[in-house]
Amino acid sequence: MADAEVESIASIPDDADAGAAALAALRAIGERMAQLEPTAVADEPDAVHQLRTHVRRLRSLLAAFGPLFDPSATVALRRRYGEYGRELGTVRDIEVRMQVAQRTLEDAAEHDPQRDVVAEPEQAAEVRQRLIDAEIDAHRLAHARFVERQGMPRAEARRELLATFLASPSFTPLASREAKPVLGDLIAHEARRALKRADRLGKDREPEALHEVRKAGRRLRYAAEAVVDEPLALFGDRATRLAEAGESLHDVLGDHRDEVLFAEHVRRAGAHAAHAGEPSAAFEAVAAAADERARARLKDLDDAIDDLRDAVDAWRKR
Repeated sequence: MADAEVESIASIPDDADAGAAALAALRAIGERMAQLEPTAVADEPDAVHQLRTHVRRLRSLLAAFGPLFDPSATVALRRRYGEYGRELGTVRDIEVRMQVAQRTLEDAAEHDPQRDVVAEPEQAAEVRQRLIDAEIDAHRLAHARFVERQGMPRAEARRELLATFLASPSFTPLASREAKPVLGDLIAHEARRALKRADRLGKDREPEALHEVRKAGRRLRYAAEAVVDEPLALFGDRATRLAEAGESLHDVLGDHRDEVLFAEHVRRAGAHAAHAGEPSAAFEAVAAAADERARARLKDLDDAIDDLRDAVDAWRKR
């Protein structure tokens, strides 16, 4: 963290109030983020991904446990760390595209019915150049910009804002109540929120609606995990079940979104290739394969929603 000290993370006592409990969970995330930031700047393997995940955890808990804190502080932190998450996302999105491209080309060579098109030497070389080789350069540039931003005054102000909050937040009256019933109600709210968004999907399942369900599932997962993991281990199996249901929802829709965005990226690359007078048929074959994988992933969505519904019902009976 920055200049303000954050006390060491330790398990909270059973009689802790809700504010102290929530703060312990947030401090654990802050401590982990401080460890991850240098590794992300150094571009160590998976570091950007892990840091982005913890930024999302922080924002999720600030939202889920928001009623315990002064809203002006949590809103400001969520906004600042939303910006930070987008900076990380610029780098991470390129990494994901490269990973999906690599898997796709490997699969095309072995299993894809369009493999004769993709494997044709000239086409395969062009696809690899635009979907992998060019992305290596794009990743290098994006990461350099990310590193540059982390040395700017705005980044230091963001760290200071979080450190000050974690050292001495302003609590609401709700924060002084016993932790377990208050946090249990806040988790219940997140569970209902996720289920409500899932139930609104309907048959059309528009991309933006799916994205909102995905985010709600992610927030539920992180909030539920926070109350079963140290330092805030207040609940057991039913909370774990909620976390797993949120994770399943997030994973299904996250994989779907990755494939949809990859297909769009491939078609743009194909259009650039065609404009340059280069072979482009293989790009459509690769994009079509991504479309098919996206549709296949959505087949698991109904089961994920059913699991969430069962987990919510079990939580109500806690």
